[in-house]
Amino acid sequence: MHPWVIAKGENAPYLDFIEALTTDPMHMSKQGIGQIAVPFFFLVSGYVVTPIALKQGLRFAINRGIRVYAPMLFVVLLTALMLVTNLHPPSTGQSQELNPLTLFTNTALVNYLVFPQVVLVPVAWTMIVEVIFYLLLLAILPVLRRWVWLAIALELTFIFVVMMSRGQLGASYSLFAVNVSYLPAMIIGQIIWATTKQKIPLWTGGVFAGVAWSLYVLADIVGLGRIDTSYNLSLAVAVLFFMMGYFAEPKLRQWPFWTAMSERSYSLYLLHMLVSFVVLQLLRPIMPFPIAAIIAIAVVFGVVELSYRFVERPSHALARRLSHPHRDRAPGPVPKPDPKLAPPPTAKPSREPAPRPGAQRLEPRPNPRPAPKPVPVTEAETAELPRTPRGRAADPDQTIVTRAVGRHRAPNGTGGTGGTGGTNGTGGASGTLSGQLGGQLSGRLDAPRRSRRVTPNG
Repeated sequence: MHPWVIAKGENAPYLDFIEALTTDPMHMSKQGIGQIAVPFFFLVSGYVVTPIALKQGLRFAINRGIRVYAPMLFVVLLTALMLVTNLHPPSTGQSQELNPLTLFTNTALVNYLVFPQVVLVPVAWTMIVEVIFYLLLLAILPVLRRWVWLAIALELTFIFVVMMSRGQLGASYSLFAVNVSYLPAMIIGQIIWATTKQKIPLWTGGVFAGVAWSLYVLADIVGLGRIDTSYNLSLAVAVLFFMMGYFAEPKLRQWPFWTAMSERSYSLYLLHMLVSFVVLQLLRPIMPFPIAAIIAIAVVFGVVELSYRFVERPSHALARRLSHPHRDRAPGPVPKPDPKLAPPPTAKPSREPAPRPGAQRLEPRPNPRPAPKPVPVTEAETAELPRTPRGRAADPDQTIVTRAVGRHRAPNGTGGTGGTGGTNGTGGASGTLSGQLGGQLSGRLDAPRRSRRVTPNG
């Protein structure tokens, strides 16, 4: 809206308030605060497009060519239609002559390199800067793949040479130098990519960024297409906003609205001035400016949506199909293997390591220790008596003794305290079996453990 208000001398106090806080302090009285968007756009292009060119190679030319020129053709034809119907589209003050040649040159964007200029789409001047950057990337692509630092150095050298020789080769070459003078903004974006992705050291990136900034300021000093003194400050603010967005990106949430707007940004850029100017000129005589401005914004987004759905999105699909011809090809039937040509089955490889050349195979040594023999059990070693049921007091005469170990003789040669035989040596002959076993059991509990055989007679 700002260019139309300035061109028509419209009284809009709210716009004057915004301009007093933004445009006037930053010396942007001729272009408005939107001038920051141009160097920001260049920074983003240098950062994003460089890795895409490295990935796609020569296919990058086909992809970008279709993406740029298909929407541009639609806008040029729409502008020509408005010129024919006397709807007065926006103009830069230069010629808007319509003929097949001017339609072609404006669509191909070479009208900004040909003197005298015929400009049908005033905002398209930034796109020729983009196309020059794409061609420069393709020219140095082999160097960029191997030595990123050398590629950036060559780009900066190219910019300096063109700027310094601007008046040597005619008017058209001077127009070419004007467009090249905006490339340092894209090179700064490329340097940020190379530094953050560790393609070049940090100190190298700092040196290159300083050189690129100096070239951008030099273009302002020598007067290459600058119409006011705000270009350097605009680039500084754009770099500040870009770095703020870069460091805040991991914490930002991707809203669907902003995703949709980014997909339609190219159509919005090409159409916003053309549609808004025509709608405001039609509505302003019959309604207040605020209402006309709201309607104009709605119409702009409607035309942008049509352009995106029927021009830009199909061109993206065509660009992908032509730049990746093997990706969209339908897969054919999988051939069945011929059993006659199938290789013979091979044995599974052994897990044992292969023997060294000349090494002898060692046989396992026999174990010199024989296996232990089981110890025979005789009736004299085991005596079993009836078990005592649980919960009842055990009878001294009903005890289980299994493999009694250790010999014990009662004092004075008796058969044991548990026997019923007489004392003073008479229990061994006349004691009962229970007395003998009782003496043996008490001997096991009192004597140290020994590996001896014990007979019932002790």
